[in-house]
Amino acid sequence: MRREVSGDVPNPSSAPVVLAALDEAKDVWVGSGDRRVFSVGAGANSPVQAFPTECFDLTTDGDRLIGTVVDGALKLTTLFTTNGAGQRWEPMTLPKPVSASHGYGYSEGRPPRQSPDGAFLDTSPFGITVLEKGRGRVYVLRPGAAQPQGALQVEPGHEQDIWRALATPHGVLLLLVINYRQTALLHFALDGSLLGSIPEQDDEDDEAADDLTWGGAGICVLDATRALLFVQDKSLLVSLPGLQVLETLTGEWPSFVAVTPAEPDRWWVGAEDSDALFLLTAEPGHPLRIDASNRPVSPGASLMHVGYKTPAFHWTEHTSAPLTVSSPVAETWRAVVRNDGTACEAVRIRVSGVLIGARVVDVSVRYRGQPLPMVEELRVNAVGVTAGLEGGATAELEVSFKPRGEGSGPLTITVEPCSWQSQGKEWQWDKEEPRVLAVTGHPASAQFLLTVE
Repeated sequence: MRREVSGDVPNPSSAPVVLAALDEAKDVWVGSGDRRVFSVGAGANSPVQAFPTECFDLTTDGDRLIGTVVDGALKLTTLFTTNGAGQRWEPMTLPKPVSASHGYGYSEGRPPRQSPDGAFLDTSPFGITVLEKGRGRVYVLRPGAAQPQGALQVEPGHEQDIWRALATPHGVLLLLVINYRQTALLHFALDGSLLGSIPEQDDEDDEAADDLTWGGAGICVLDATRALLFVQDKSLLVSLPGLQVLETLTGEWPSFVAVTPAEPDRWWVGAEDSDALFLLTAEPGHPLRIDASNRPVSPGASLMHVGYKTPAFHWTEHTSAPLTVSSPVAETWRAVVRNDGTACEAVRIRVSGVLIGARVVDVSVRYRGQPLPMVEELRVNAVGVTAGLEGGATAELEVSFKPRGEGSGPLTITVEPCSWQSQGKEWQWDKEEPRVLAVTGHPASAQFLLTVE
């Protein structure tokens, strides 16, 4: 089953669909997307049992469930615990947050602006974190504890920022992705002191630091002394508590990732908008490995459908299998995309990969049977824009690769629903307002390995 709603979340944003399993998944607890939680029992046809408490997010801690409750403004009001029966919820005492400055927030002298966006739970081997990005608060609940060990108050995040928080033996690891790009990894003790950061707070070589962490994608706490940071074009093994880079792994992570334990010293890594899984092996004393899984991943049926308010692109036909192109013959990757949401004003197609920037292949695109002019963007992208796609309509996409050299590397093909938006300035009132293309819905994306021989 999928953890997410197959549809838009109502405004103001309500709860995500949540999934937790107890007793080796004999009972599965599912959030319905409107802060109601129920049990489907051992099978999908089991009677529905409603929880007495509306939860925003839900996770497991051993043989108990942990849930968060928010008010109408999406502020955390209560952190609850219950046993597997789910009928008696016990509130926990929330500690007063300790002030901690991360240096990536608002200017000195300006009060931090809060925009509550819910209370999200995440789990590491060292406990559960409760994250309120919009209020800048992080709570740490140790395994089996009756209440959180501590909490931090930092500058709140903007709505365009992505935050992740994981418990460590020393405190909490906080990943900030500012405006989806600029990235900082911070390690705080629960007394508010900074144990380490990437980039370092006093790093004078800002350009080198940006190259190291541009485009954060996720974090994973491996053990008491190591964590892994996923960024756009690599993964960084870092030490705990000081966050010194121990090892760098190559690989592209253009979208956010989720990590879950597979077995001792092994984790599954799943990328957003991808049906591929990666197996991360982190045995102490051995180099890290991230291997692509050959097993197909089926997302299963969605838990509920509340309807779309924006365009939503999904593949009806596509493959993520490796593609080999042998000179001088060109090869074509084909797919069909469907708009499950509302109509969009324009469609942008992006083909991204190091082989494009290195001029190893020429890329040509046909969309709905017609050639689509492509232009170079940021040296590694070929981008084309065409007319919009109606709600419920499908479109065939053909991407051809003509070899010019030899090489191998990951490739990403993304189809984005877009609209034209004005970017006028106050002093340009007497001029025509410039317009830019902005993504206004859910894109469809596919990743695969391209080899040119």
